[in-house]
Amino acid sequence: MKQFTHYILLGLLAFCTVACEKDDKFTTSRDAVLTFSADTLQFDTVFTTIGSSTKRFTVYNENKENLRIANVAFASGGTSGFRLNLDGQYGTSFNNVELLGSDSLFCFVEVTVNPQDKDKPVFINDQIMFTLESGMRQVVTLLAYGQDVIILRDHKVTADATFTAQRPYLIYRTLTIESGATLTIEPGASIYFHADGNIHCQGTIHADGTQGTITLRGDRLDRMFAYLPYDRLDNQWLGITLAESSHDNYFNNVDIHSGNYGIVAYDTSTAQTKLTLHNSVIHNMGGNGLQVTGCKARISNTQISNCRGNCVDILGGDNSFEFCTIAQFCPWVSERGKALYFTNARTDVNNGNLQYVPLDALNITNSLIAGYASDEIVWSPVENYTNPVFNFRFTNCLAGTAISPGYEGCFINCVCQNTDAFRNLDTKNFIYDFRPTESSPARGIGTSADGILDRYPTDRLGVQRNPNFIDVGCYQFQ
Repeated sequence: MKQFTHYILLGLLAFCTVACEKDDKFTTSRDAVLTFSADTLQFDTVFTTIGSSTKRFTVYNENKENLRIANVAFASGGTSGFRLNLDGQYGTSFNNVELLGSDSLFCFVEVTVNPQDKDKPVFINDQIMFTLESGMRQVVTLLAYGQDVIILRDHKVTADATFTAQRPYLIYRTLTIESGATLTIEPGASIYFHADGNIHCQGTIHADGTQGTITLRGDRLDRMFAYLPYDRLDNQWLGITLAESSHDNYFNNVDIHSGNYGIVAYDTSTAQTKLTLHNSVIHNMGGNGLQVTGCKARISNTQISNCRGNCVDILGGDNSFEFCTIAQFCPWVSERGKALYFTNARTDVNNGNLQYVPLDALNITNSLIAGYASDEIVWSPVENYTNPVFNFRFTNCLAGTAISPGYEGCFINCVCQNTDAFRNLDTKNFIYDFRPTESSPARGIGTSADGILDRYPTDRLGVQRNPNFIDVGCYQFQ
């Protein structure tokens, strides 16, 4: 038995010796090469001084023989801003990397672009060179664009100031516009917000994008998946608050999307116009899209859509909507809010008391209100006050609601049905085009009364409206 055991041990020793010798052998044949999961890594635009997201590729040795990679290095020598993590080792150059037969290595790449002092994005490229012991050289190409950006952290606008379209702005934490100051945002300007970024306006915002859309969005330029940019997700930044002292705010041709909330406005008087929102978009919010309390607000030719809360949430005030599309097709939750909710009282979250705010007027004309639910317009009047004020009227609208008894006179020449007759509701890729189809019930039901076509002869995209067949909502069928 001892002799038998002795032979077994000798056999195992011999096997291990052969295996070790096999592992120690590395081929230098020029036919034995590496393969890669990707031969090119392309990064989305990267703000200078701010690191990119991490991209990954895999290096495979599909040969039976072992390979030794004599050197892995950047063609630039490591000066381009790209960085490499090779199978857990971090650096810009590696020597004598061993890769056994039928094995693989994980490579992780990041880039930080140095300031370029350029207004337009600058193209950055490099190569990772894999040089085998055989002398064979293989490369993975790296591509990126670096964009200089103006970074503001807890910035206060204390006097009149202008944001230009020359370079993007990146906001960390709060951009405060103090009382008495006006921030003018030029056409074509882009303002990016970090996850904690927001605007708190005590003064005035004047954002006129007539000659080029003004964009306010999150700062994630990369993708969650290949088909899904972070920019299509909600809650990528906070939002815009118009404080009680803020008045005469003007937004024209402004795209506000993918925040925690869109615009939240508070006031105690309707003597001054709080907000004018024209030719604009508020889309894909984690809370309410437009929330106004006790304000005088004028909204026209505007799309407000896809919010986890209410797309439009109104507490009292004097508000008008003309040629607006309010669409509630939020894809992220089943317990989404309504397309439009309005009331004249709400419980104060601070003290639990009922806050009564008269709804002096809510006039909605030539507008489209729709969504997934059978009833996308909800109103909640509080009647236990002396002479409660709760005035609203829908005129020539496509209104996705069932009219409660006693409110029939508040809907004039309206088509009260829900619809999803829009150009494209791509819920897989989260792409939404709220222009009407040719068969949409929103077509041809609008009115030209009160000179409304003189004020809005074209839709949000500049398409001429047909005075004899007026489509409701902010888009005319084309």
